[in-house]
Amino acid sequence: MIKDLLEEFIKQIEELSKANDKKDYVRDSCGSYLKSSYLDDLVTETRELMKYGEYKIALEMMLDNLDEVSIVLDEKMIHLARRMIGKTDTVER
Repeated sequence: MIKDLLEEFIKQIEELSKANDKKDYVRDSCGSYLKSSYLDDLVTETRELMKYGEYKIALEMMLDNLDEVSIVLDEKMIHLARRMIGKTDTVER
């Protein structure tokens, strides 16, 4: 199941990359990068980990990298990520 959800998450990232202004940049502690290229590279790295069955590691890596460059996810993507890590969408108190 996580594989299917991760594939859906990747599709959402690919759509985000395509819809992105090709002049937008993201920045981390090592430098700045074209946002679309960064997202494309992230998808490639994630798919590489998936080839070896490392779905949870691929998800964690992807989420960490998105957070590192402050890419905000929409509600659908957040919901997918929470389902992949086994959390519900209820607010914890």
